Amino acid sequence: MDNNSLIVIVTYNSQDFIEGCLKSVAAQTYDSWQLLVLDNNSSDRTVEKIRGFRNQTTRFDKNNFRLVRLKKNMGFSWAVNHAVSRIAPQASAEPFEYLILLNPDISLFPDALEKLISTFDPSVTESSQDIGAAGGLILEYDRDIIQHRAGKIMENFITYHEGTGEEYGGSLKSPEIPLIESDYVTGAFFATRFSLFTGLGGFDRGYRPVYFEELDYCLKLSEAGWRIVSNQQAVCRHFEGASVKSFSGRFYRHYHKNRLRCALLNMDILEILKIFIPAEIRWLKNSATRDQAAPLLYAYFINSLFLLYNLVQKIKNYFILNRIELK
Repeated sequence: MDNNSLIVIVTYNSQDFIEGCLKSVAAQTYDSWQLLVLDNNSSDRTVEKIRGFRNQTTRFDKNNFRLVRLKKNMGFSWAVNHAVSRIAPQASAEPFEYLILLNPDISLFPDALEKLISTFDPSVTESSQDIGAAGGLILEYDRDIIQHRAGKIMENFITYHEGTGEEYGGSLKSPEIPLIESDYVTGAFFATRFSLFTGLGGFDRGYRPVYFEELDYCLKLSEAGWRIVSNQQAVCRHFEGASVKSFSGRFYRHYHKNRLRCALLNMDILEILKIFIPAEIRWLKNSATRDQAAPLLYAYFINSLFLLYNLVQKIKNYFILNRIELK
């Protein structure tokens, strides 16, 4: 098919970055895609800038580009699921092969999507048949410093970016081993097999408004036997924290609430007792900062309040995993 990938960009007050993102998509060497931008009821000039760029470029037309404005901010997970389940079937008579997610504050290198999709191509990547999701190498927005090489998680589900702070140069520009095994792929620069995403029912909408939906998704894939990798030849830049300021009180509230939920849904009771709780205590004692105290109390309270709901979701996840192809 001509458009074998669906690219989804979810925007919310993204006026400072969206034009740069769209410009980098238009400049891609890979062109087998349809682009869908969903705006989560922005109050700034985001939509105006999207329309302005669309009207200025010949790369976007009615066959490969669509802008959808939501009347309410529904969060990242809901918006992506809506794009895949409701809008994508209208956009193409044939199913897509891949789903690509980009943050509006991402700027792609010209061959970034070509390299990213090649991760799943058996003629390019050995043992690609068991790769379920892939990410890439993410640099700081305005300098050649690595922000994210691969997504990793600690025993208490604290996430971190492998390679943060390293200089991008030398062998990194042409890595001998382009694929790195990852725990998860960040939703800022994310690709997965379309059939797997629909088979799992998309992202869990309980991770609203943001954070941990992509980690939860990748853990499900891993449980089913699929590999999660980061392709170091697929490179982009990212202005981290453009939608929610990094390390603000709001960031920590969303982050810790969804971190605890993700651990509950993806660990059994013995793992929680023997691994998560001791690791959480050590982290609280040695690493947690004072400004996280209130967000952490909120996270513990909310997850206690919704414990029954999350346990029901945990049971649902068991049956969801039986719907996708095991490896």
